[in-house]
Amino acid sequence: MDALDAELLEGIAALYDAVDPPPSSLDGDVLFALSLEALDAEIATLTEEGMPALRSAETEATNTVTFTSSALQLMVRTSEEDDGSLRIDGWVTGGGIAVAVLAGTTALWSTSDAHGRLLWRAVARGPLRFLLRPADPGDRPIMTPVIEF
Repeated sequence: MDALDAELLEGIAALYDAVDPPPSSLDGDVLFALSLEALDAEIATLTEEGMPALRSAETEATNTVTFTSSALQLMVRTSEEDDGSLRIDGWVTGGGIAVAVLAGTTALWSTSDAHGRLLWRAVARGPLRFLLRPADPGDRPIMTPVIEF
């Protein structure tokens, strides 16, 4: 692909933007559909791993969290990118499962590979939750509780 190809593709994209732009209500429609899906979702629980027997006044941040539902399990690990945003590595029990990181009104989608691996980059810090869509369309989606990263 050279500069002429890129110019032709840009011209085609501009043509479609002019004659067939996306509907102005598209953003709202997508958010509404996500809200409806969330109402029907099973809620995953936060799995307690290696909880200490004693309580302390000190706090310690964790960068790995596991969520469990009746059908799936999701583990996520966060690390900081050079720009201060988050890189989130995830593993879900199964391949081909669509998982979204939900941050406010933003949904960042990833689909697990054959080993269940997921990756999101440049995720803003703050309250996040995950929405899992099982590979079988007849299965209910799964929503995690909100957690602060």
